[in-house]
Amino acid sequence: MNQRSLGGIGRAFSNPNFRVYTAGSAVSLIGTWLQKTAVGWTAWELTHDPAWVGIVVSADLVTTVLSSPYAGVIADRQTSLRLLTILQSLCLLQAALLAILSFLGLMTVELLVVLTLLLGIIMGFNQPIRQSLINQLVRKEDVAPAVAMTSVIYNVARVIGPSIAGLVIHFAGAGAAFALNALSFVAMIVAIRYVTIAPAPAMVRGRVLQDIFAGYRYALSHRGIMPLLVTSLVSAVLLRPVTEMLPAYVGEVFKGGAGDLGLLMTAHGAGATLFGLAQAWRGASRGLVRLTTATLLFGPFTMVAFGATDTLWFAAVSIFAMGAVMTMRGTSTQTLIQNNVDPTMRGRVLSLYSMIFNVGPAAGSLMLGVVSSWAGLHIPLYVAAGLGLFVWLWMLRREPELVRVLEDEPAAAAQAEADEAQAAAVRQKAAE
Repeated sequence: MNQRSLGGIGRAFSNPNFRVYTAGSAVSLIGTWLQKTAVGWTAWELTHDPAWVGIVVSADLVTTVLSSPYAGVIADRQTSLRLLTILQSLCLLQAALLAILSFLGLMTVELLVVLTLLLGIIMGFNQPIRQSLINQLVRKEDVAPAVAMTSVIYNVARVIGPSIAGLVIHFAGAGAAFALNALSFVAMIVAIRYVTIAPAPAMVRGRVLQDIFAGYRYALSHRGIMPLLVTSLVSAVLLRPVTEMLPAYVGEVFKGGAGDLGLLMTAHGAGATLFGLAQAWRGASRGLVRLTTATLLFGPFTMVAFGATDTLWFAAVSIFAMGAVMTMRGTSTQTLIQNNVDPTMRGRVLSLYSMIFNVGPAAGSLMLGVVSSWAGLHIPLYVAAGLGLFVWLWMLRREPELVRVLEDEPAAAAQAEADEAQAAAVRQKAAE
């Protein structure tokens, strides 16, 4: 099978740095999702309280908020592969500590919260730096499929990681799941050693806080990026917490165990993977604004379908659709941001996006968990779905302007640049 038959997927993987980086990232992400599933299940087993599950999965809220802005400035000043190696090593140590405490029978829900807070600090730095690397790993014209494939790898990990977690937890306990995650970071650390990148565009440096606020002012005043960040925040708070709270739904609504949790997480990841691959194969930015708007409509309906059933197979179908919707929205949003952001602001804008990506579900999970502890798991789900429809209407009104700002104008600028390059080549040939 040649590169042309693979469409945008082949173009993305024709970049050697992207191939190496993605291989290491895939192994690491599988371990991350394995641990994520084990953490949620451990919280449920320790407490049997959905409020505590919400607290544990949202424990990195404060630390991510505090560390992400500084990570954005660092990413804009210098993209440091050495720093990324250090961060991955710290993730390894955190997972190892979880494993040791579990094996020794010393784990408590309070320690689980503390270690999740620690991971939040690390990931607050880790994710913006990793996202800002994409433009340095591939050619400019391959950014869209590279972003989509990054999302696919993330969601393939959703399929494999929870599936492995269900088996590992059942036969060897959560401690073994944490230990496997610790080992997975070795692959990422090794891959980074084989990646070489060109320096990022230099930014005008000021004081750190000034640089942070300059990046945020830029993002919130941008006619196209600001609405994308708003819809990302709402989607993260209202839609994604359902998957974060799956341990509570499995235990209370479906009366299931770790295997059933693995099934639902696998269904979610499968939907995300299939539709992410379709976007990567397409490999184009045209039409992503309208796709983003459509996902804001269909997302709430998948939530209602999931909340309306106590049948596991129908819940799996609903979660499959939810995974597809979430991936299409997230991939489209990040591609549009990557294509339109000022290169000297990229790290700070992506740090804001990363903070939304992490803090939104954490805040939503906390609210959903607390409210569900006295109102049940269904009513908060329906309320969130209803609020999501208002956001769809808000986005629908702005869609024509966003198409012009995010798709038409960049396409016209790119065509003008290509025409000028072609004219310059003709002039040079004539001079020779």
